[in-house]
Amino acid sequence: MSVKITRRRAASVLAGFVALASAVTACSSGASAGGASGGTLTISVSGDPLNLDTANCVPLVFCSVAYDSLIHISPATGELQPGLATSWEWADKEHRTFRLTLRQGAKFGDGTPLDGQAAAASLNSYLQAPGPFASLSYPLKGAQAAGPDKVDVQFAEPVSTHHALYLLAGQSGVGYVVDPRSAADRKRLLADTAGIGPYKLDPAQTIKSVQYVYVPNRQYYNQDAINYGKVVLKPVMNPQTRLNSIRSGEVDWALNIAPADVSAVKQSGASIARGPLGSFAAMALVKRADGPLADQRVRQALAYATPRQDIASAIFGADTVPTGSVVAEGAEGYNAGDQNLYAYDPQKARQLLAEAGYANGLKLQVFDPAFFDPASAVGQALKAAYQQVGVTLDLVPSDASPGVVAQQVGKYDAVIMTNGANGLSQAVYTMFRPMGLANPLGVPLDPQLTTLMQAAAASADPQDQEAKIKLATARLDELVYAVPIASIPTLQAVSSKVANVGEKFWTIEMNPFSPVTNEAWRPAS
Repeated sequence: MSVKITRRRAASVLAGFVALASAVTACSSGASAGGASGGTLTISVSGDPLNLDTANCVPLVFCSVAYDSLIHISPATGELQPGLATSWEWADKEHRTFRLTLRQGAKFGDGTPLDGQAAAASLNSYLQAPGPFASLSYPLKGAQAAGPDKVDVQFAEPVSTHHALYLLAGQSGVGYVVDPRSAADRKRLLADTAGIGPYKLDPAQTIKSVQYVYVPNRQYYNQDAINYGKVVLKPVMNPQTRLNSIRSGEVDWALNIAPADVSAVKQSGASIARGPLGSFAAMALVKRADGPLADQRVRQALAYATPRQDIASAIFGADTVPTGSVVAEGAEGYNAGDQNLYAYDPQKARQLLAEAGYANGLKLQVFDPAFFDPASAVGQALKAAYQQVGVTLDLVPSDASPGVVAQQVGKYDAVIMTNGANGLSQAVYTMFRPMGLANPLGVPLDPQLTTLMQAAAASADPQDQEAKIKLATARLDELVYAVPIASIPTLQAVSSKVANVGEKFWTIEMNPFSPVTNEAWRPAS
């Protein structure tokens, strides 16, 4: 059983708001497939997790090495496939209760078997955990066992089959199942792992913020997917150090290569893998309850006044895809016709502003955090462009951490954001719903948008559901809750020492630790 994501897969907003940009490098020695593991895969990561609780596990690689998710995303195709859940169905007509059948023979690292009670306990524990992810899992509501090998996942409102599966696919940590002892006491996860995955943490060899060492999990149900005797993750913050390492051959994998460094990487003999939905640049319009941004014509004027092609080329590089839609190509609900919906047209922008009563211009205070917009590059580009149509941006730069940024967004008219590229459901539920990341003031969703999303969720036919989701995307793009700028791929450098690495990947981070034998990375012969 699998579900094809439109064009590929929907990426998570979480990557931008809570994740430090990961950079991963690898060094390996001879190991054969078929469960015979040997050698070391060394991973250099540009962030250090707060702890190893799946509700805080950023970058995700610190957990993906040790946890399979309930639903697996094929890195090559983006299909949503069986993981720890082998099949699924809606248990009600309203699409609020999603029943999963669990994999037989799967065991946690301590030997405890996976069953419905364990899966439900893990999901419920996650939703109550402190950390950045749990609060962003809406509309996930809870879970309960529906039999020895089944669990019912409950949602606060109807959702599409695609979005239900995506939420359980591990992209935010919720799909990682922790063992019953850890679900009851999450403090056990602060410095250890407790999942069902190919590797498990070795606390004796691990030094916080220096190196995290993982060893094969001999309880894992697919030993053929274990191709290394040890996996070492090292937080390395300096991007130049990581680049030099991949060029010298010291390491095998480096994430988040700058577009300007692609040529140097290739000259060293390494290759570039691309994550098309790695990031998405936009200006979220926050104060939409009253004032100028309450008028859809003003919001659309800003979209027309945005020279996204120039911004994309100058700031993000040649691989960037400028777009007039908040749903990027490859994500759930992508509408090809909306990509050029707001082609740069300053005259049209001035016309709409005049119709809205702002012929003499207006002023907006825009929050511009360095976490999203280093050196205020996007903010300054928008400021210069909008001056041409009479809109003055008062930029407020900030070096605050992501958590502090989230608390301050509601003080401003708008905020520059560079997040993971979203599908329609993820954009609405995590960004634009009342109290979402881009709507801290609780402005109600447009009733027409809500109706369209409910119609999509209620559809039992996958093709009809996809068509209705696209209609909802069209409405969201018409509303302009955020001014879209560009979809920005993640670029990763991979050494020829590593085999089984695709040219593209459709997950938040490239994941070497697939439960599928022919997807798991291995040393090159």
